Amino acid sequence: MKTLAPITLAGKGRSTPRAAAPGATPPAPVRAQPAGPWTELRLSGKERFALLEQFATLVDSGIQIAAALSSMRLQTTVPRRAAVIAALEQSVNAGRPLSAAMAAMPRAFPPLLTQMVRAGETTGQLGDMLTRTVATMEVDAGVRSRLRSALIYPIIMLAVTTGVVVFLLTVIVPKFESMLRGKALPAPTQFLLSLGDFLGRHGLLLGAAAVVALVAMVFGLRTPRGRRLADTMALHTPMVAGLYRTSVLARCTRTLGLLLQAGVPLHQALDNTCEVAGSDAYRRLWLHAQRVVLDGGSLLDAIRNRPLFGAGFEQLVAAGEATARLDQVMQKVANQQSRDLERRIKDLLTVLEPMMVVVMAAVVGFVALSIMMPIFRMSRG
Repeated sequence: MKTLAPITLAGKGRSTPRAAAPGATPPAPVRAQPAGPWTELRLSGKERFALLEQFATLVDSGIQIAAALSSMRLQTTVPRRAAVIAALEQSVNAGRPLSAAMAAMPRAFPPLLTQMVRAGETTGQLGDMLTRTVATMEVDAGVRSRLRSALIYPIIMLAVTTGVVVFLLTVIVPKFESMLRGKALPAPTQFLLSLGDFLGRHGLLLGAAAVVALVAMVFGLRTPRGRRLADTMALHTPMVAGLYRTSVLARCTRTLGLLLQAGVPLHQALDNTCEVAGSDAYRRLWLHAQRVVLDGGSLLDAIRNRPLFGAGFEQLVAAGEATARLDQVMQKVANQQSRDLERRIKDLLTVLEPMMVVVMAAVVGFVALSIMMPIFRMSRG
């Protein structure tokens, strides 16, 4: 492979790596540099997206890499982002490729991103590759946001319903208890008074137990075993499984297609796809596919008869490999899965919204009716 050297385009002042010679070796993985002060630099997902979006616009418009970084550093008011940009600028001015500079900061730039930048440097299309990478990140962020919105709605409604019921049982019901004590009460009212009394005596203990359980769940999800359990539950829980599988497959196929379009070998692209799967079950499937490909098999051989992919996905992969257009097929699959996810989210919200309202009304109505029944009975007596 030829040594990468910047080319300044006449009239544009654009700096980009030279294109690889015909038949050149595909881009090699970018390995993180030895530990140093830069390895501690980090960016959040939103900060990384904002940085790359601005950088892609500057580079794709013809501005040299070093000049673009310098301009971004002067305009940035966020200290953490400015430190990362300054480190990139210093490394690039020292003659190192941008991908190597990013690889030295693994907490700011994940391996997948440095691999995409390396591919853009090798093919001489860094600006275009950055633009496509930013577009992919934006789509993935949108999918995650819509999925989070679909799942958080019932949680909010459940919390509101629980709060209303607890308020009624601990504040309103006790005010009627002295008036109703010693009288023959309907079964719903007796149940309500007993529940209110129980919450009044053990409410703090139950609240503390709930907090402890929530903290334990959060820390449990950070362990491999906890993540596997959560993944299994998400893949088999009604109403959630379809959303989860569709979102994971959309993210994986979009990443795989983008890497293949950049000229990354299939086995290496599969390895990067594992990193973004976000699902232990799918990660194992992609790792299996990588091993099959390394042994000389095809991607179709690796995914055949895998329920998490389905027969339709197998047919599309077969067509992509037969026509040598697997990268395009993966992008089409990702777009189709994204549309399917949008439809599933819309259908789920259509069902959940009225259902949660009915449940909330039924619970509050039961409490109100249980209080009013003995009062009506007393007024008649």
